[in-house]
Amino acid sequence: MEIPSPPKLRIGNGFDIHPVSNDPSRPLILGGVEVSSGFGLLGHSDADVVCHAVSDAVLGAVGLGGIGDHFPDDDPSLEGANSLMLLSRCVQMAAEKGWYLINADVTVIAQQPHLSGFLVEISSSVSLTVSAPVSVKAKSPERIGSLGDNLGMVALASALLWQP
Repeated sequence: MEIPSPPKLRIGNGFDIHPVSNDPSRPLILGGVEVSSGFGLLGHSDADVVCHAVSDAVLGAVGLGGIGDHFPDDDPSLEGANSLMLLSRCVQMAAEKGWYLINADVTVIAQQPHLSGFLVEISSSVSLTVSAPVSVKAKSPERIGSLGDNLGMVALASALLWQP
């Protein structure tokens, strides 16, 4: 009896963190969705922690490093970049290596703002960009540490990719 080959699957993990910006005109962008004005994150691009974490998970799964390896934060052409476009490029780089995203799961950790009213829209936006289901959920740091003091925001992501 011949034992079938296991499917070619890889899992990647992603992490991103950004501090809160002092610029009241900087919007908070998560998964390409403007969640809040007057409460943005500091970063070279649009500081979208959701897209950055998923990008890292996708790239890591196929051994392509992390988002900073391909889109460095000292590249002037990326200042203010739309992170959905960067994520789309990461998925394309994986596809060029023969890997395709099955799904991704993201957890955003933030004290403020409350994200429950935006999670479906954020999930949908990222899912459309990567052409795969993406689940986004939010957790509170319960006022512990610098995240609990509302000094920043974190996103953690896992991505499952397959190679036909």
